[in-house]
Amino acid sequence: MSVVGIDIISKRGERRKYLPLEIRMRMYDDVIKLRKQELKYKEIQKIIYEKYGIQISLSRISDWINEERHPLGKVNKFDGKPSPELECIVGAMFSDGYKYFNDGKYRLRLAVVDREYAEEFGKNLAKLLGRKEPYKPFYNEKLKRWVVVGSSFQLYKFLDKPLEELKPYIEHCKDCVSAFLKALFDGDGHIYKRRLMLYNTNKELLVYVQYLLKKYFDIDATGPYLAKKKGSIAHFPNGKIVKTNEDCYYIYIRARSLLNFYKYIGFTIKRKQQRLIKAIPPFFSPYNAYFEIII
Repeated sequence: MSVVGIDIISKRGERRKYLPLEIRMRMYDDVIKLRKQELKYKEIQKIIYEKYGIQISLSRISDWINEERHPLGKVNKFDGKPSPELECIVGAMFSDGYKYFNDGKYRLRLAVVDREYAEEFGKNLAKLLGRKEPYKPFYNEKLKRWVVVGSSFQLYKFLDKPLEELKPYIEHCKDCVSAFLKALFDGDGHIYKRRLMLYNTNKELLVYVQYLLKKYFDIDATGPYLAKKKGSIAHFPNGKIVKTNEDCYYIYIRARSLLNFYKYIGFTIKRKQQRLIKAIPPFFSPYNAYFEIII
């Protein structure tokens, strides 16, 4: 998709198009704010020119104010409202997801071993951005991973927020908390015997996860503990071997809390969900006749 241009006149009087999207968004926000102050179009035009050195046409200002056009054009729009779909994306981005700018687009990407995790990410990303069809994962032979790629300038910028600013969105409701944790554990959660562990290089994030688990689902998790120091070789239970660029920490959920994790959070990934069920102590198993009655 080509970059959406706007008619501008430079200080030399030359007419040209195509400003970077980020600048157009800032100009758009300023135009809307100035109009709310009841300024006239020519007054807005003058202020924008003084601030950016760019003279927007009066017709463009009118289009923006009357919602006939938008700097994003047909680019995927994101309304920034808290939702389980949003928290799924946030959780994934704290785990296996990442974002980058390429070919004029602000992209979000997830590359994972399990197809169902990639499909869930693509489904939630599409719903979040108002697409009718989900983003479909494709298999990358070189990476041996299922890959999903979407694009949204606004969501890209939203995800630049530090954890502290994202917390009100994550804790908007219990479903949001659950979606955030599920995506995070889908990516970085590992089960060994009766221990469910979550690894991450962000110690602050792990402490926050402990808080969410206890407050919203009465799940006890100990740690964080240092798993690997920076520069060491990390061997994960799933066979993944990496050289760490940062200190890596982990927390683990006590066996007595695994049933609550199963009931309220769980995994999208089938193989992890099956291991979780097997890890639950027999008395607390969801297949125990006693618990089938009260759950």
